[in-house]
Amino acid sequence: MDELYLATISGLVPGLGRALTLKLVHLMGTAEAVYRADKKDLQATHLLNLQQINSITRARQENLSKRLDYLVRKDGMRILTIEEKEYPISLKQLHDPPLVLYVKGSIPREPYRVAIVGSRNCTPYGIRAAEEFAEKLAYANIPIISGGAKGIDSTAHRACLASGGQTVAVMGCGLDVAYPPENEGLFRKIAESGAVISEYPPTTPPRAINFPQRNRIIVGLSQAVIVAEAALNSGASITANIAADEGREVYCVPGNIFDGTSAGCNELIRNGACLVTSPEEILSDREHWQAARLRGTETSLFDYSWPELEENINKIKDKIEENEPDCSELGKELLTLLKRGTMSLEELVTKSGKDMQTISMELLDLQMAGFIKQDYIGNYCRV
Repeated sequence: MDELYLATISGLVPGLGRALTLKLVHLMGTAEAVYRADKKDLQATHLLNLQQINSITRARQENLSKRLDYLVRKDGMRILTIEEKEYPISLKQLHDPPLVLYVKGSIPREPYRVAIVGSRNCTPYGIRAAEEFAEKLAYANIPIISGGAKGIDSTAHRACLASGGQTVAVMGCGLDVAYPPENEGLFRKIAESGAVISEYPPTTPPRAINFPQRNRIIVGLSQAVIVAEAALNSGASITANIAADEGREVYCVPGNIFDGTSAGCNELIRNGACLVTSPEEILSDREHWQAARLRGTETSLFDYSWPELEENINKIKDKIEENEPDCSELGKELLTLLKRGTMSLEELVTKSGKDMQTISMELLDLQMAGFIKQDYIGNYCRV
């Protein structure tokens, strides 16, 4: 039952953060003790300011743990905490592992798992590459990890399932929120043989800030990351850099040097990522990894230094050069409009001539890619 209280504190109480939550739990013995503590006991920890203390007591007064329990049970998910045996060891080895995961299905227990990532706006070449690697690796009983997004992610998930393999989709929203909506059926199929997971509690919408954090979990579940196709300003390039920082092997499929759709892959290769042209190369490297693991060189030490994730993501973004945006034609049109200055959703709908739902979805994609952001009143501007 303590996992419910840990999920409540870490996901629904604002202002704490993962590191501080862990310190409180260790100091007070259990997450339930933190959740039920009165103001005097919380002040006695000397870890919290008044605003944080009020957030915890307000969560208890509003019965947030009961609400969370209802939503989790209603949607058929379960809570997995960092202290449980089922929690993947490789995920614990991240510098900033999630304290809590919401899970539908079962996370594969195989020691070697591979992530396949790439652009949402991919070409037939990228789709073919993702299918080839996902199918062959699935035949070799290697689970495929990806982000459930349009394009390369969805292709990798589907190809893995078609080959009878296990795959994991890591979401940037609550598991009761299908994003993108057209993948709702795919997520159900994934959970039947693998898992759909998220660190975000139910009802959490797909905010742009969630997806870079989601990417670190994709990396943490994997021993290697394959970038099937990515432009320079691609979330897949950010994922690859996170993987390199976390000591994972990064493989990139080389691509056309003229159209820009693989410029991110080619740049990563130039900066040290492994060029890969066939699944057999991954299988060969898995054998070397397994041999090293048997010799005891595979580390099992957990690093709990807990660096600030936002700062880490910004450093990674700074490494990516400015280039043609990796987005749809509508996305480019919206970016051109926003060059004139900040605009509201209604203004963008009027100027583009598209319907509000189409524009809203495209704006969310642009936020996820880091091209735009919203100001404090909800208007949009370029980053």
